[in-house]
Parts: sequence; structure tokens; C-alpha cells
Amino acid sequence: MNSSRLKIVCGVLIWAVINGLIIRGASQYLSPTALGAAMSLVGLIPLRFVLKKISIPRRHVRVLMMLGITAALNNSFFYTAIAVKNVSTIVLVHYFAASLAVLWAHWVPSLRERFSIRNVVSVALGFAGLLVMLGKDWFAFEPWMAYALLSAFFYSWEVIYSRRAGIEAIDPSHSAFSKLSFQVILMPCVGLFLGQSLRVPISTWLPIIGAGLLLVLSFWLVFEGLKRVSATHFSMLAYLDRLGAIAIGFFWWHEPVGMRILIGGLLILVAEIPILFLQSKKEA
Repeated sequence: MNSSRLKIVCGVLIWAVINGLIIRGASQYLSPTALGAAMSLVGLIPLRFVLKKISIPRRHVRVLMMLGITAALNNSFFYTAIAVKNVSTIVLVHYFAASLAVLWAHWVPSLRERFSIRNVVSVALGFAGLLVMLGKDWFAFEPWMAYALLSAFFYSWEVIYSRRAGIEAIDPSHSAFSKLSFQVILMPCVGLFLGQSLRVPISTWLPIIGAGLLLVLSFWLVFEGLKRVSATHFSMLAYLDRLGAIAIGFFWWHEPVGMRILIGGLLILVAEIPILFLQSKKEA
């Protein structure tokens, strides 16, 4: 494995640890939105020193704002869902966003991606996986389902604006700065809306600082790796984030993974394969 791929692997595994271990474990000490905002605040400090320049071209402002807003809303609901439900279930529902992003990409004027057979297969598999995994829970519709589905919705738009950022050649450090900044601002707002406490106990700041620095390190590793790794290969390597978080839930938290979750989750993960083939064809 070359150094660029190794950097991406390390970066996405850090995401798996943050999602599967830190967010879930810290939920017994502070609210998920307070944790996310605090981690982002810590992450902004070292990132500010590596920014090439703070001035952002006006043509990039709208994309960066929407990228930051969607990332903040996505993680607010994602972290909240993880705090109240099994990690594996939430992670799998969350990555249904890949199928949603295929739909949005067809209608967004700046992308206008053709709706091919591969797209149809991907969306169908994603919806089928979601239906199988949630099953009769649809009729109960508990709060965690709303959080997970809202997370998937906003993450799908975060994917769209990430693509826009790539098309417009926006500096990756500016993208990271936008995401972290909006998370510091918006996550507490979402937390208040959901009735969560924003109090951060002094005893939790040391692990929060460690998690925030890990978050920035993961951004740096992924952005450095993307300089030499194609979008298709990155999408494949990013599976380690999903699988890693699920493995942490199963082995660390001893969460049960029933047959319904297993089959539905597998369909959602497989739904991304047609997209990978489509990306590979574009890059050829």
C-alpha cells in the first residue's frame, strides 16, 4: 500500500473511532451536540495555523456556507442518534445518504449527472436496504429514526456540496475550516432545539482536546491522500469508516446485530458499488 492510500486509511479509521467509540462513550457525560461543538472548536485552533490564507474568493462563499451548514446539521443528528441507539444501526441508516446523493446530483444544475441504470440500481438497493433494516419499526417511528434519517438527508447534501467544492477547486483547508466553524455555531443551536444540555464538564475537556486533535489529523491525512488517490479509490477505502464503526459497536459495546440489520445494512453498503463503477468510468 502506497503512502497516499495509507494516509486515507488512517484518516477514515480515525473517523470510525470517533463515531463508534468517542461519540457513543462520551454520551453518558455530556450531550452529543455539546461534544461535537467542543471537538470542532478544538480542531479549529491548529487548522487556523495551517491555512494558506484566510481570505476566501467570493465565488466560493456560497458553496462553503452550504457545505458547513449541511455538515453541522448532519453531525448534530448523527451524534444524537448514536447516543440513543446501536452504533451499527445508525451508521448503516446514515450511509443511505449515498443513494440520496445520486438523486440530488441528477437535479443540481451545476452537476447534472445522468440518471443511468447504475444510478437506478443504487437508489433501489439503498431504499430496499432501509426498508428491510427498519422493518415494522416504521410504524413505531421512534425519535432515533427521525435523527438517523435527518442525518442521512443532510449528509447526502453535504456530499453534493463536497463535489461542488471539488469541481470549483476550493482549497481543502477552507472546506475543513467551514465545516468546523459552522459546527461550533450550529450544533449548540440544534442541541437547544432538541432539549439537550450544553454544559461541558471540566473533567471532559482533556479527552475532548484529544478527540478534536484527532479530528484535525484525520482531515489532514485524507486531504493529503486525495492529492494522489482517485475519487473511486477513496470511496472504496472510505468503507473502512462504516465497517470500523460497526465493528466497534459489535466488539467493544457488545451490540447485537440481528439478521434484519445484517441484510438491510448489506444492501445499503452494496448500493454504493454501482456508484463506484460509475466514478471509475468517468475517471478512465
